[in-house]
Amino acid sequence: MKSEDKQYALTVITNILKVMHNKEYENILNYVDESEVDDISELFYYVQETLNLNGFDSFDEYGAPCNFRPKYEYSQINFYEFNDNSGFAVDYALTSNSKLADMCLQMEFLYTDDGLKSVFITVDPQ
Repeated sequence: MKSEDKQYALTVITNILKVMHNKEYENILNYVDESEVDDISELFYYVQETLNLNGFDSFDEYGAPCNFRPKYEYSQINFYEFNDNSGFAVDYALTSNSKLADMCLQMEFLYTDDGLKSVFITVDPQ
């Protein structure tokens, strides 16, 4: 994976996390080329309910400190290149108030003739 492809992915994820932090979930579609989720509002109704049930208000933006107790080695973002070289997937472990929220933002970035295509996959429990 080229560093500029990784940087592009980080830019998209940063924008999505800012929208999620502000609870403007419907605006996610402004930052991706495609979504596998038909109804973003319905998905994020359940995501927000899960946050609330776990005592959290909103997701942290990209770069927020992770204050895990006890401290342990942890990778908040993982890149997975596809074996067929068609692109890569990204899993980003979501936090709220610098604590793990036990949910993961899942994205794919596909190589096309016009460059990378960003695809919002889902927010999934971990």
